Amino acid sequence: MRDSHAPPATRLISVSWQGKASAHSLTTGKTLWTRPAGVEMPDQDTMQEFASPVASKRQGVVYFLGSDGELSGLDLRTGKQVWRGHADLGKPRPGIADRPQLLLYEDVLVARNGSKLVSLLPRTGG
Repeated sequence: MRDSHAPPATRLISVSWQGKASAHSLTTGKTLWTRPAGVEMPDQDTMQEFASPVASKRQGVVYFLGSDGELSGLDLRTGKQVWRGHADLGKPRPGIADRPQLLLYEDVLVARNGSKLVSLLPRTGG
């Protein structure tokens, strides 16, 4: 099947409130893998939001930021966890102003909550 070797840009990554991450093929519509994201998700009954995952095509990794500042990196092709980290972003508060964000600049991962920024350089071995 050609899609299993397709570049990561052909994949849509989603994450559920239960903390399950899934990769979906944009060419076939099939779910390629579902694995634990490796981070704690906020309670869906609160107004607290979670950061959207970000993917590095160059590293072949999708990154997740948990409500407690934990970070996880999953292999885009297999869903296997290849990296863990932590960003001290302070205590999360509900509301739009403090919506956490996860950003990627080249290989640098930036976690943001309010005015607090933390940058990391994940070493994934890939």
